[in-house]
Amino acid sequence: MRHILLLLVALLAPACTGLSGKRVDVERLAAGTGPRVLGVIAHPDDELAFGATLYRLSHQLGATCDLLVITNGEGGFKYATLAEPLYGAALSDEATGRALLPAIRQRELRESAHILGVASITFLGERDHRYTQDLDEVLGPDATAWNLPRVRRALASALDKGSYDYVLALAPREESHAHHKAATALAAEAVLAVPAERRPVMLVSSVRSASDPLTLVYAPESGAKAGPFLCDRREKLGHQDKLDYGIVVNWAIAAHKSQGSMQLYMGRGDREEFLLFGDRSAQASLRAEALFTRLREAQPPVREYSESAGTNYESLP
Repeated sequence: MRHILLLLVALLAPACTGLSGKRVDVERLAAGTGPRVLGVIAHPDDELAFGATLYRLSHQLGATCDLLVITNGEGGFKYATLAEPLYGAALSDEATGRALLPAIRQRELRESAHILGVASITFLGERDHRYTQDLDEVLGPDATAWNLPRVRRALASALDKGSYDYVLALAPREESHAHHKAATALAAEAVLAVPAERRPVMLVSSVRSASDPLTLVYAPESGAKAGPFLCDRREKLGHQDKLDYGIVVNWAIAAHKSQGSMQLYMGRGDREEFLLFGDRSAQASLRAEALFTRLREAQPPVREYSESAGTNYESLP
């Protein structure tokens, strides 16, 4: 199959509108009682593109969230300078970084995954060969960066054994890292190979700021809403609405200490936007809408405190 990415890279013609949702307080569900979700990513730290969504799915909907990571991420040696004293090695040296970063970055991802409520991680261990925007370096007929038959088998096996309801990946953009685009294209190829009656809904994520316009997108083949389906990182919760889900994303970012440049994303990004990818049928749209409606309605319970809690913030100047 010629890269499915090329068939969908325009991500459809948008029509502008606004979206909103109500808040309803609910008790946390037991893990494993909600939908089954697989995130397919190219590198350790790519899960941050839908970190708030993973946290809310796992902790508030009781979802089982798994990750499949294609590469070791050793190509990130260029950003490891500040972590060298922490790990006791010259990680920004290419030979040293490529040798040591696979184990380090797996450990960092496990820490992030624990924060986000991820149940299991599959590491395929493919080579993070270099930064490029050229998709043919990864998926082209002469590409050798990844063992593509092996990756395809692993994806097919994961979908078959996992019985997933939803698959999450990064939204492809022309200027994106080719590894990101390839991971999304391969995931879509695997999802579309699943018979329609048990096919998971595939959604691709972009992180947006509050100033970015919000648009509705419709699939021309079905007329159904293709997105965006939203997870608001700035949605307020907790005592006096002092908390939001961006805090959780910051915790997960902090786990990836070998990737110093990732720390610059602390506090950035106001919402995670998802579009249907591959199967944009009316049924897929309904299932996506149902999931994100549940997310909008799910919140931790609001606690009431007595005088023993001390002075409240609103009483301060």
